Amino acid sequence: MGQRKTKRTVSSLLFSLASVAAADAGQNELARFTLNDAVEVALHLNPEVLSERERTTELGQIVREARSEALPQVSANLLYRQNRDPGLRNSPFFSRIIEGGDTGGGGIPPEALEAFFFTNYVWSFDVSQPIYTFGRVSNAMKAADEERAGVALDVREVENRIAYDVVRACYGYLLARKNLEVLESERASRQRQLEQVQARFELEDATRLDILRARVALANLAPEVLAAENQLQVAIASVNNTLGRPIDAPIEVLAELALEAPYPNVHRPEALLEIATLNRPELRRYAVDRKVLDARIGVTSSEVKPQIRAVASFGVNTFATGNVGDLALHTWAAGIAFDWKLFDGFRTKSQAGVLRSQITQNEFDESAFKNRLSVDLKQANGTWLRALEALEVTGLAVNEAREAERVAEESLKWGAATTLDVLQSTLALRQSELNQMTVAHDALVALAEMKYLAGFRADAPHSVIGAPTPVVGEQ
Repeated sequence: MGQRKTKRTVSSLLFSLASVAAADAGQNELARFTLNDAVEVALHLNPEVLSERERTTELGQIVREARSEALPQVSANLLYRQNRDPGLRNSPFFSRIIEGGDTGGGGIPPEALEAFFFTNYVWSFDVSQPIYTFGRVSNAMKAADEERAGVALDVREVENRIAYDVVRACYGYLLARKNLEVLESERASRQRQLEQVQARFELEDATRLDILRARVALANLAPEVLAAENQLQVAIASVNNTLGRPIDAPIEVLAELALEAPYPNVHRPEALLEIATLNRPELRRYAVDRKVLDARIGVTSSEVKPQIRAVASFGVNTFATGNVGDLALHTWAAGIAFDWKLFDGFRTKSQAGVLRSQITQNEFDESAFKNRLSVDLKQANGTWLRALEALEVTGLAVNEAREAERVAEESLKWGAATTLDVLQSTLALRQSELNQMTVAHDALVALAEMKYLAGFRADAPHSVIGAPTPVVGEQ
């Protein structure tokens, strides 16, 4: 069953990506997607996500680089060198040799006293293999591996943040679209009311003042409609920006700005903070950073510890070009090298002290992050609870305002109400509907924010932050 679900998810993602790509190919084509599809598209197209994921490739190479210090180091050397040697001229007995030659006792030919030249042709292979580095290599590899785990957490943090931005932008789009629909509905109502007043005026059952009021009310709505249309375009641009798509590309989010009953029973902020402590990538990253710093301390401390390595070389050193390939003239050397830096002016000790200070700073930063997270969770939870209380009230208010408008329009037909009464009832209905949409928007955004703060994707099921349903009568 889980495998079929995975296949459906992948198929849905591929379909969404294909639909978005097709829509992008033709700028006027409409791209339709659900909230989950929008998040998946963003996680595959958003440049910030792609850039963060590329860091995993970078860290893979850093791990490989750290591992290289444990492997043999092989170098090939080729040398051509001309030398001038002063010969006997450089001898401290040169003057005595000259004196002996002058008396005829030395018998040294004059050319022996001249400087001479010779050429070296050298090639060799040198091999060095670390035997024991007192933790330098092992700690370097540990630091690289821990940092790779940290980058995986960074990728997840960016994905969660982008998912939250996408969901919030989509809810903003739905609110803007619903706002425009309400205003369009109100404009239709006012147009209908104007026609009714005109019909009554022709029957001499309404005054010219009633017609003027109806016309002014209809005209005054035009700027609000234009503002709502502009707000919708801004919301579309915001969604496209989070998805990594052209800003003005047309979209349609296949979702409703509503929260169905029964409403989710969300954990208290204290419980959400405990969940976030285990699940939030940023909090887990602090612990990883301390492990990385601790490993780097081991690498730094090894600088003043002995380094033991095996060394070997093989090659040919000759004065004639014809002998360069003659292995009978080869030379070789092999041995164990022991290096120990006894004193470096406290440089290594100072570097280790800097790293220990960074560990302490990391602990303070983690504590500050937890405090900010606790405040954010309380604020988001408070917004959710207030919205939850307002959902029932606004629902009743909309029903009553809709009924009031219907009664006012019916009464207007028979002259039992004035145009002002109808306009007031229409305004009340619009305000009630806007209040209901705003409350639903705030509730959904608060749920998405609590999921993000707890370390989940904003499009995850509400159950990830859900608490058990309390027993009736339990406080």
